Amino acid sequence: MNKSAYRLGLVYLLIFGIFYLFTLSRWSMLSNTNALFCIGTSGFIALLGLLILFVKKEKDPQADTFRLLIMITVQLVSFLSICLALIYTNQPNTLVIHLLGMALTMITVQTIYLVKRLKTTNEF
Repeated sequence: MNKSAYRLGLVYLLIFGIFYLFTLSRWSMLSNTNALFCIGTSGFIALLGLLILFVKKEKDPQADTFRLLIMITVQLVSFLSICLALIYTNQPNTLVIHLLGMALTMITVQTIYLVKRLKTTNEF
């Protein structure tokens, strides 16, 4: 792995920290265990995405683009599958909404970060 992977991992940690502070502020009606479930699930999916994008990385822009598309697709399918499982097991709606919010935030921020990284260095 390279510096970009570690920086993206730090961005994920920052998102998780902000999310946890949001749940501690009691603006959301999410319990601490549910917040930790959201963070743990998102962390696992983020780690999976980092492995897809940065393991055995080559300096081929076309391969990098396909890896990015595969990573985002895997993340979206994973988040939506987990939300579907939560809905079918009658979990609170706030848990599903918070997990979807975390997914949207994570995927948006990582895409912006990676596109900016591509513009400045021409690689991830």
